[in-house]
Amino acid sequence: MITDKLIYSSLVRGDSNTSLDLLRKTPFPSRKDEQWKYSPLKKLKKLPFINNSGFSVKSISTLNLPKMNGLILVLENGRVNANLSEFHKINGIKLSFLSSSKENDNPIINSKKENYFSLLNSSYLSEGISIEVGSGFRVQENINIINIVSSNDSLINTKLDLILSENSSIHIRQYFLAHGKTTNGFINHNNNFIVQNNAALVLDKFQDLKNNFHISNDFIEQEESSKFISNTFSMSGLLTRNDILNNVNGEQCHSELNGIFTPFKNDHIDNHTTINHYFPNCKSYENYKGIMKENGVGVFNGKVIVHENAQKIEAFQQNNNILLNDEASIYSKPELEIYADDVKCSHGSTTGQFDQESIFYLRARGLTLKKAKELMILGFINEVIQKSENSDYIDFILERVLEN
Repeated sequence: MITDKLIYSSLVRGDSNTSLDLLRKTPFPSRKDEQWKYSPLKKLKKLPFINNSGFSVKSISTLNLPKMNGLILVLENGRVNANLSEFHKINGIKLSFLSSSKENDNPIINSKKENYFSLLNSSYLSEGISIEVGSGFRVQENINIINIVSSNDSLINTKLDLILSENSSIHIRQYFLAHGKTTNGFINHNNNFIVQNNAALVLDKFQDLKNNFHISNDFIEQEESSKFISNTFSMSGLLTRNDILNNVNGEQCHSELNGIFTPFKNDHIDNHTTINHYFPNCKSYENYKGIMKENGVGVFNGKVIVHENAQKIEAFQQNNNILLNDEASIYSKPELEIYADDVKCSHGSTTGQFDQESIFYLRARGLTLKKAKELMILGFINEVIQKSENSDYIDFILERVLEN
C-alpha cells in the first residue's frame, strides 16, 4: 500500500518536510473527485509496493528504441544505470543528479499546483535530474531520458527539473518503459519546467508500461515570447495518466500540446491538460487522437482558461477518437473558461468507428482488412505524429501504434 511504512529508507528526500506534511493531509484520490472520476485507482492503492533498486536490463538494444543521438540518461527502478547511459559534456548545459547533490530544493517547486501524486513524488524521491541551459545556447543534441521499471511491485519516484534560460532552446525525449514481463510496478514522475523569455522547449514523451502503472505530472511555466511544444505518445499501461499544467506568464507565447493514445486490452490511458492564459497576445493549440482497441479505456479532459485581461488570445483544442471494438470506451471532455472578451477560441470532440465504405473501397483495391485499417489509422494520426519531425522516431511510433 502507498503509506509511510513503505521501504523508503534509501530514497532521496526532496523538499520532504513540507511535502510530507502536505501529503499526510491530502486524501488519496477517488472516483468521487471530478479529476479522477474515470481513473481506476483502487488496485494502485492496495498493492504491496516495495523499493527495489536493482538492475536487470543488460543492453539498451533490448528495449527496441529508435536510433538516438545526444545524451542518453537511463534510470532503472529509480536509479541511474551508468552502464546503459552515455554521458558527455554539452556546451551550455549544467546537468546534475539530485541523489548526489547537497541541495535538493528547487525554486520550480514553488510554482506547482500540488496533487497527491506530485506530493508523493516530492516526499519520497528515488532520483531526480536537474538540467539548466545557459542564456543564448541553442542545444543541437537531443537529451534522451529512459525511465524503466524492471522489478515487480516497485514504487519509483523520479523527476526532471529544467530551467531554460532566455534565448535558449532544447529538445528532450523521454521514454517510460516496462522491461520484460514486469507487473504491478509504478513509475510516479514529475516534470518541472521553467521556459524563460524567448526560449523554446520541445518535449517528446513515449509511454509503454504494459502491465504496470505510470503517472506523470508536468508543470510548465512560460515567460514572454517563449515556445513550448509537448508531443505525448501513450501506448499501454494498466493505468497511464498525464496531468499537464501549463501556465502562460507572458505575452507572445506559443503553447502546443499534442498526443496519441492507444489503450489496448485492460489498458487505461488518461490525459488531463490545463492551459492558463494570464497575459494577452498568445496562442495555444491542443490536438489529441485516441485509438481504443479491444476493451481499452481512454480519457481526454482538456481545459483552457483565458483569465481576465488576457485579450487577443487564440486557443484551439481538438480531441478525435476511434473505437476499433465495441468493448472499447472513451470519455472526452474539452473545456473552455473565458473571462476576456476579445479572443478566438474553439474546442471540439468526435468519437466514432471507421467508415465501412472507406474500408470497402480499400479492400476492393486488393488490401486485406488489416492493411486497410492500418492505412486508415495512419491517416487519422498523421497530423499529430508529424509534429516530431524526426523520421526514425516517427517510424518507431508508427510501428508501436500498429503493433496490436
